[in-house]
Amino acid sequence: MPFTVKPNSWLARQIACVAPPAERSEDGHQRERGSEMKSIVKSLDKALLNGALQGWWYRRAVAKTSLALESGAVHRMEIYNTLHQNPELPLLCDKYGSDKGNIDASTKPYVWPAHSYTELYGLLFAHRRAHVRRVFECGLGTNNPDLPSSMGVHGKPGASHRMWRDYFPNADVVGADIDRDVLFKEDRISTFYVDQTDAKSVRALWEQVGGDDFDLMIDDGLHTFDAGLCLFENSVHRLAKGGIYIIEDVNIFDLKRFKDVLGAAGHRVQVARLHRHQDERTNNNMVVVYKD
Repeated sequence: MPFTVKPNSWLARQIACVAPPAERSEDGHQRERGSEMKSIVKSLDKALLNGALQGWWYRRAVAKTSLALESGAVHRMEIYNTLHQNPELPLLCDKYGSDKGNIDASTKPYVWPAHSYTELYGLLFAHRRAHVRRVFECGLGTNNPDLPSSMGVHGKPGASHRMWRDYFPNADVVGADIDRDVLFKEDRISTFYVDQTDAKSVRALWEQVGGDDFDLMIDDGLHTFDAGLCLFENSVHRLAKGGIYIIEDVNIFDLKRFKDVLGAAGHRVQVARLHRHQDERTNNNMVVVYKD
C-alpha cells in the first residue's frame, strides 16, 4: 500500500518545518525549534521511508510556488532546444571550470550537474558580444569548503570571469568575493573584496571600482534572498542604460519574492526557470532585471 500523508496530520505539520524561508516565523526561538524538528523528521524520513516524506512535501511546495508564479505572470514563454544554440559559452565553461553550463561533463571540477544558464546568456548577448564593455560578477567561486557557496576543494576561482573575458572581446571584467584568498588580477580582469550581506561593504566596493556603465551585472554569490537583495539595492545604480542585472541560482521559493519586491520598486523584472532533461533542479533559476 503506498504511503500517504493526510493534510493537517501530525506528520504533515512536522514536514512544514522544512518550509521555505518566506513561510517561516520571524521569531528566533521558533526558528531554532523548527530547525531541530526539521533535522529529526529528515533523519526519520531517510531511515524509515527512504526520503518519501520530504519528497512528497518538496514536490507539493514546488507545485504551489510554480502556480503562484504563473498566476501573476502576464506573459509566459517556453523554448525547447535540441542542441546547444550558442555552444561557445558552454565550451568556455568547460575550459575554465564554470558551472553556468557545460558540454563535456567529464571535465567539470564540481560534483553537481551544471546549470543551463549559458542558453539564456546566449539569447541575450550572442548578437552584441562586441558591444559589451564592462561586466561585473559577484562571486569568484571560492574553493574553501568552510565558506558558504563554496565550489569545493577542486573548484577554480575566477572561472566565470575568464569565460566572460573571452566571450566579450572588448570588455573589462570586475569580480568581487568575500574570500580574500581567491582575489586576483590578470588581463582585463580585476577583483575586489566584498561582503554582499553588508550594505557598507557593497558601497565601499563601488567607491573602489567606480563607474556606472556596466552592461552586464551578475550576482553569483551567496544565493540567499537577503544577500541578493542587499547587493542589488546597493549596486543596480551602476548598471548602464540598456544594461541587464541577473541574479543566478535563485531557489524556486525565492523567485516570487524577488519578482514582487523588485517589481514594486519599479524595476522591469523577468523570472527565468530553466529546465534540463532529467535534471529538474530547483535552483536552476534566474531573476533578470532590465534598465531602460
